[in-house]
Amino acid sequence: MLAPGCSAPLPRWCGLFISLTLTTSAALASAPSLVFDFGRTAECRDVTAELLAESDQDATSLHDLKVVELNLRVSVHVMKGDIRDVEEVRIDIGDCDSRIRVDSFAPTTQLQSDFSKDIAVTKTTEHGKSLGASLGGEAPVPVGDLVAHVLPSANAGLNKREVLTEQQTRVAPRYAVVTSGTINQEHGVFFKLHASPQTTLEGSHELTVRFVVPENWRGDSLRVCCHATGEQKFLWTKQQATWSRMCAPLAIYLAGDQQARLAAEEHVAQHSL
Repeated sequence: MLAPGCSAPLPRWCGLFISLTLTTSAALASAPSLVFDFGRTAECRDVTAELLAESDQDATSLHDLKVVELNLRVSVHVMKGDIRDVEEVRIDIGDCDSRIRVDSFAPTTQLQSDFSKDIAVTKTTEHGKSLGASLGGEAPVPVGDLVAHVLPSANAGLNKREVLTEQQTRVAPRYAVVTSGTINQEHGVFFKLHASPQTTLEGSHELTVRFVVPENWRGDSLRVCCHATGEQKFLWTKQQATWSRMCAPLAIYLAGDQQARLAAEEHVAQHSL
């Protein structure tokens, strides 16, 4: 191989370098690119009375506290590439200054199977037995000029066939489509959305988080981070790759509190500059 404008051949490793460059460029060109979207402000509904009714708790267990519920809609849109290359979307929702604590969240961890019901297995086994006996003696029987010795015998046989059928029901294998839990000492929560043949990661995802806050709480600031990951093929191996990532502030306020809503909008405007 000759370098442009030169008569001397390039070293052998140059061809390998060019091949690696082209391979890497092709992999990056086919990598999926995603956009995450959610509102920068959200109201939280006071659900203290509902929670006490659902769990049959005493009101004293939430002395000077209340529980508020956040409903957040996160949309995932593929701008380039194939959504099938995205194996997981992770969404973290956390308190910036660790002043409020997570009470509960949804969706919780969910398992899914490719089978509509459990698997039935039937096993059939056959067993056979036989019994035989022989009695004989020697008696001369003339055949022409020769004498043949014949052994008369008697056979008794007993055949027995046994068929055993065993039926079992096995639980169909399942895999996680959603995993979720708390982070940062229960001051935040994570949601992992996994790809599956029956669901799609692209589209809108509804997330719910309930926070325990002071009784006089009116609003707060959260941070939402979204990641999309998958496997990227590089030469002869596959390695984990982050296709897209975004972090943004989320200002929350108590539903029905007009001043708190205006303060949340102002907070987002200042941090978006």
